[in-house]
Amino acid sequence: MVNAKPMATLLVMLTLTLAGVAPVAAAVDVSIDRNPVQVNESFQLVFSLDQNPDRDPDFSILQQHFLILGNNRSSSISIINGEYQRSIKWTLHLMPKQIGEFMIPAIRFGSERSEPFQVTVKPSTMASVPHDQLVLEVLADRSEAYVQSQVILTLRLLSATDISAYQFGDVSIEAVDAVVEPLGDVRQYQTRIADKSYLVLEKQFALFPQQSGRLEVAPVMAEVRLPSRSSYDPFQTGGEIRRLRSQPVFIDIEPIPADFTAPYWLPANRLELRENWQGDLNALVAGEPVTRSVTLIADGLTAAQLPELILPAIDGIKQYPDQPSLDDSRSSDGIRGRREQKVALIPGAAGRYYLPEISLPWWNLQTGKVEIATLPARELSVNPGTGTAPQGEPVVPGRVATAPAEPVAAETAETGRFWLWLSLVLACGWGASIVYWGLRVRRERWRRQRQPESASLARARRELRKACDDGDAASARQALLVWGQALLTPRRVHNLHDLGAIFGADLASQIGLLNQSLYARTQQSWQGQALMDLCLQLEQSARVREPEPAGLAPLNPVG
Repeated sequence: MVNAKPMATLLVMLTLTLAGVAPVAAAVDVSIDRNPVQVNESFQLVFSLDQNPDRDPDFSILQQHFLILGNNRSSSISIINGEYQRSIKWTLHLMPKQIGEFMIPAIRFGSERSEPFQVTVKPSTMASVPHDQLVLEVLADRSEAYVQSQVILTLRLLSATDISAYQFGDVSIEAVDAVVEPLGDVRQYQTRIADKSYLVLEKQFALFPQQSGRLEVAPVMAEVRLPSRSSYDPFQTGGEIRRLRSQPVFIDIEPIPADFTAPYWLPANRLELRENWQGDLNALVAGEPVTRSVTLIADGLTAAQLPELILPAIDGIKQYPDQPSLDDSRSSDGIRGRREQKVALIPGAAGRYYLPEISLPWWNLQTGKVEIATLPARELSVNPGTGTAPQGEPVVPGRVATAPAEPVAAETAETGRFWLWLSLVLACGWGASIVYWGLRVRRERWRRQRQPESASLARARRELRKACDDGDAASARQALLVWGQALLTPRRVHNLHDLGAIFGADLASQIGLLNQSLYARTQQSWQGQALMDLCLQLEQSARVREPEPAGLAPLNPVG
């Protein structure tokens, strides 16, 4: 006869074990392809889980404020480092019915549920009802902006008919020099205007005007291929091509406000300073390093526009800064620049140390006022070291001490002769290369000297040299554009941004320093010798790109 008590104990232990290894319910992530959206304009809302839920979700509650145009469930499995990762997604295509702020409520996925999500619905930007099946429009998010602030430019191609391919033309800025940064790939969605459905193909750019004045976005061109009606054209390559042209866009660029007197001009929607410490601040020991990371984040500025983070000196603590890290993230809201500075701090002795406050003035574009981002002052308490540290410079993190080399056995005579002959062969080859390149440089210089030089280029060079010698940044800016136009004739150059794109990163960097000296209000005067030397090198080497053929790039098929 079997004893029932041990059997019952075994069942209880098995039940507890199974309960302990039961799978943990998955969290539900919610994402949206853009926010805000326009009324009668479709958008995607995605719910993601890492495993199958206990019950399928019910999205009917969303129909109160949105039309559900589509509901697609998909799953995928990936293997990373030998581990299986599964993803379950519900992709909803929604269209808002009216303008306002709407809360996507929590949606239950069995035992789990998503977090509430707010969507902003704005009025349509279409000024009137389109009269054509195809419409191309260019929109700017503001009609007035400050110099070096961000302006978001949106290209929208609306089609009420089927198309098989399309292509946007280039964005050209007239009258005012500006930096143009793309904000991702073309997005597709649907919209309804006067009970008529349109496919929308949208591409966005961030503009950063470098001068005050009236900026003009020249009309943008687009090509659209309509589907072929021929039964002998299965790949839709012979359909009719329609060319569209947008209206120009004008934006008034204002100079730096007179009441902004800080050294660096930082116009942003949001700017903040953050700090992070790698190590326990309550357990600092003399002679041992701790890493401090100070990060500057700005919405509406690129990382290149953010100033260098100069950390104040601290008595009794040696600081070893690392190279700064620059990063730009792009979205439909524009560019978010991020500059991170890491520094290793090594206290020399036990005691209490005072870290001063770090502050940075900036211009809030939303309030139109000066604000100050700060990191508050901090006091560090350092404990004495456990042992006596050797005299000399402390070891910096990332710097590896070199151990004494072990004695190496003497090479044989045969191996030594082999390396001797190999070295002689390599030396002869290197010498021949030097002679060849020297002759080539002399021949190229002689050819350049024999070529007649245009009077306009010589005059432009003299003006540029004078401005550089005088340290006159404003005059150098104008003279540099005239010099580039003379050198590239008959190719047209509209602004310094185009000139930097043609000649490469070195000239673009010098143009950035020139703009910074005009708008950053630093105390140091601009020195133009490096710019002049670079321009002379560009003339001598004649490394100028050939003009690209006119017209648009090949058409992109509609996905």
